[in-house]
Amino acid sequence: MKVTLLLEGTYPYVQGGVSSWTHQLIRTMSDCEFSLVYIGATRQKNARYKYELPANVTHLQEVYLHDQDQEQGGLWRWRKRHREEMHHFFKTGELPSQETLSIIRSKRHTPSVEAILEEKWAWEVTLDVYRELPNAPALVDFVWNWRSMWLPMLHLFRVPLPPGQLMHAASTGYAGWCGAVINRLSGLPLIITEHGIYTREREEEIVRADWVSLPLKGWWNQFFVRVGRAGYESAKYVTTLSQGNQKAQLFYGAVQEKMRLIPNGVNPDLYAQVTPTPDRPFTIGAILRVVPIKDVKTLLRAMAVVLRQQPDARMMLIGPQDEDQEYFEECLALIESLGIAERVQWTGSVNVLDYLPKLDCILLTSISEGQPLVMLEAMAAGLPIVATDVGACRELIEGFAGDDLGECGIVTRLMAPDETGAALLKLSGDRPLREQMGRVGRERVRRYYTLRDVMRSYRKLYDEAVMS
Repeated sequence: MKVTLLLEGTYPYVQGGVSSWTHQLIRTMSDCEFSLVYIGATRQKNARYKYELPANVTHLQEVYLHDQDQEQGGLWRWRKRHREEMHHFFKTGELPSQETLSIIRSKRHTPSVEAILEEKWAWEVTLDVYRELPNAPALVDFVWNWRSMWLPMLHLFRVPLPPGQLMHAASTGYAGWCGAVINRLSGLPLIITEHGIYTREREEEIVRADWVSLPLKGWWNQFFVRVGRAGYESAKYVTTLSQGNQKAQLFYGAVQEKMRLIPNGVNPDLYAQVTPTPDRPFTIGAILRVVPIKDVKTLLRAMAVVLRQQPDARMMLIGPQDEDQEYFEECLALIESLGIAERVQWTGSVNVLDYLPKLDCILLTSISEGQPLVMLEAMAAGLPIVATDVGACRELIEGFAGDDLGECGIVTRLMAPDETGAALLKLSGDRPLREQMGRVGRERVRRYYTLRDVMRSYRKLYDEAVMS
């Protein structure tokens, strides 16, 4: 089977849970051929793959949403019905017809974003949206936001039709929307898998974004809701990792009939022999990318709480540090101000298996997650977990309905360093508790989260999507 993966801001240029999942999917389904469409924000000089592409990856196409628009086409030869469809599209986000999409993609008629702002009828659409905004900002502020909103969509309108029998998007957002466009044009079936809930994560980012003025935040939120809904409507199946995520998908516009629950998985045999090395201080591990959504600052403040009562404790921060240099430097400054530098070790990107025996527990303080692979790896290795109550973290730690194994860690509130520190101190002072939680985690993985079963579920879904 030939499959096209639609990937926004992840594999193969960025490490993380979604990228690890993608790499597992490709390698495990060795009888499939995969084409990749990588969707990034802007082209980065000297960018390098973070993964070696498996032999069954046959093609990689890159789309950069904020690259300068190279197209020179205009809107002046458009017929009335096509203009009306585009008018409706710019106001509601609903995809135009196959015929209008084909016109947009033609060399003669493909519009640039500047053409949209310059053409009279299209400019009127812009003004209509502006007039409907409550507490509208200055027009120039709105126009720049309008340009930022629609330039990426015009790039995605032009993505070449991929080869193969099926598309699989690793999120809604731009990846899912790209799949919706291609599905409208060619009928190629689309599957969407959400790890975190994309629309909700964008809402959280927009709340904190300095570049979006307050009157436009709601407008941007509505935009991403519509983008997500377009993916849901076009997809044959919509999968996610947990029951909590499914509730969010329903809230944002997915329909029950299309939804499937497929968790993440690991190979428990890889971690079966992991045991903590003796004769060392209590050591906390955090396996993460150093980015704001992982809330590394709360993690560091929690470590300061631990050190006040257990001064010989250590922390290892395991994973890439180069994704957000400004945030990384803020974390370094926080470490210095807290006076914990001697007890915190940065490892960079390493083989996690080599470090798991050096740890006594795993810590996550993320403000958003799907179903973290690092938690499943920790559980398979017999390590207890302290994690925030986001995504599927509580479900992994405490179990779901019908799972009576017990707890394999402690759930804490978001951005609560004192509470997180107290949870870590509870584990540090109770080795039997750590060992009991470790046994629960290993058994939960063996029963419910093996990679073999997960990949069988995806392969079955592929076959159903193509044959139905």
